[in-house]
Amino acid sequence: MDSQEVKVCLRQELKDLRESLSPAQREAAAMVAEAKILGLPEWQKAKVICLYASFKGELPTTKLLQLLINSEKRCVLPKVNSEGQPELYEIKSFQDLELSSLEILEPKINCPRINPTQIDFFLVPGIGFDRQGNRLGHGAGFYDRLLALASPTAFLLGYGYDFQVVDAIPHEAHDIVMHAMATPSQIIYIKPA
Repeated sequence: MDSQEVKVCLRQELKDLRESLSPAQREAAAMVAEAKILGLPEWQKAKVICLYASFKGELPTTKLLQLLINSEKRCVLPKVNSEGQPELYEIKSFQDLELSSLEILEPKINCPRINPTQIDFFLVPGIGFDRQGNRLGHGAGFYDRLLALASPTAFLLGYGYDFQVVDAIPHEAHDIVMHAMATPSQIIYIKPA
C-alpha cells in the first residue's frame, strides 16, 4: 500500500472509532483533556489563542472556547474564505459565530480579521497524530496552509482522543509538525529531530 492508500484507510478507521463514541463519552474525554491544556505553561503565557469549533465526533472544544472567551486572552477561530483558503477572525462571544456551508461554526465575516503571525498558541484538530508530531487531517491541506503562515514561535498543539495517537502517520515535506499533542490521558511533547 502506498502512503496515500494508508492515509485513506487510517482516516476511515479513526473516523469510525471517533463517531462510535456517545456524546457523554465525548464530553467526559474533553473535560479531562481541557484540564490538561489549561495547565500547560504555553497556554498560560499565550495572549492570542486560535481554537476551532469541533464537529462530527471531534473531541469537543465548546467548554474550552467558553473559558477562553471569558478570559483576558484573545480568542481566534479559523474560517474558510470563498477561495477555500484559511482566514482567522477574533471572536468575543458565541454570537460571533455562524454555521458554514459544511455546518461548522465559524466566525462571522464582520469579526476582526487576525494575521496568523499574531497567534501564540494554535489548538489543531486532526483525525490522527503520531508521536513524532505528524498529523493526519481531512486531506484538503487547510491546516497545513494556515500553520505555514504562523509565527515560528507559535506553539502548535494537536488535540484528539487517545486512540487518535497511532504509531506512524505517512507525511510529506509540506506537512506541518505539531510541538505536542493533548489527549484525555496525556500531553505528548515532541522532541526536536
